[in-house]
Amino acid sequence: MRKIGLVIVTSLLAVTLAACGNTHNSNSSSSSNNTKVAKKAANSTTMNTSNNSTLDPNQLTPAQNAALVLYYTGEHMPGSDQNDYSKDMDVSGQGAVVKIYNKNSVPKGEGPLYKDYPDGADLLYYVKLNQKDSEHGIDSTYYTIAGNKTYISDSDAGISPDGVTKAEMVAYAKQHHAVKRIMNVANNTKVQDMRNQSASANNSHNSHNLSTQQLGTLVALYQEPDWFKDGISDGMMWYGSNSNGFSYVTANGDPTSWLYFKRNGNDVTIKYVDPKEGQSVAEASTTTKHVTVSGLLRDYYTNQSQKDEVNGYANKLKPESDYNDN
Repeated sequence: MRKIGLVIVTSLLAVTLAACGNTHNSNSSSSSNNTKVAKKAANSTTMNTSNNSTLDPNQLTPAQNAALVLYYTGEHMPGSDQNDYSKDMDVSGQGAVVKIYNKNSVPKGEGPLYKDYPDGADLLYYVKLNQKDSEHGIDSTYYTIAGNKTYISDSDAGISPDGVTKAEMVAYAKQHHAVKRIMNVANNTKVQDMRNQSASANNSHNSHNLSTQQLGTLVALYQEPDWFKDGISDGMMWYGSNSNGFSYVTANGDPTSWLYFKRNGNDVTIKYVDPKEGQSVAEASTTTKHVTVSGLLRDYYTNQSQKDEVNGYANKLKPESDYNDN
């Protein structure tokens, strides 16, 4: 009987120990799994936080800011609702070059045609992707900064009058899951400060002697090239000066056929009558804008072919006195 009892007790003890062992293993496995899940969740949280924090509006580098503006501009182009204009920013290894200019010394093609800068803007930033794969994607843009707002290019070769803050652009990018796209470009972007080169060019051109006919030709080629060339071709274009210090080129028609200009060092003030839609010439106001001598020479008077063209037009301008005598 004792043997039978001992066997029973031993069996019960073995079952109890096995159960305890299973419970321990189960708890250990559960604890281990919970730890793994917790670590995975922590890693996931860290990864998401890292992705979002890579674009901090308060700590943007010039390269990040340029890539951000390029993306934001593409997203606000006409037709962007139907087209992904910034998709070239996703190209593997994509990068860009950012050039910083004094706003009055931007080369033709890298800045606005209509230089309506906001108050307080001194610099113009031009950014261009290294690679362009898609036919309709945006690969370059320009922008300026005044105060805490960035003013992007508009669809009419000018500058948008409505500024946007860095925080607004970053929020838009995060909302549309574009941080990775922007950082892909920013991480391979070079920044070139062109201001010293611009200053050197300005000093060189400030001493450039231009006749009234030459400067008038440069201004006309900038402002109204077709009108001017047609007038020259027809032998119906004159030049002269008035009592308020402005010179002009004119076809001697209505007030819209007079283009006034005045030089002060490297600055050239241009004035012309500009009727808006629905306005008569009599109702139209005078528009004033500023360009630089250095910019005009760079865009229209650099190589010999350009110089020959400008000087040829200038020589065909007639003095206003000839018109008055007739």
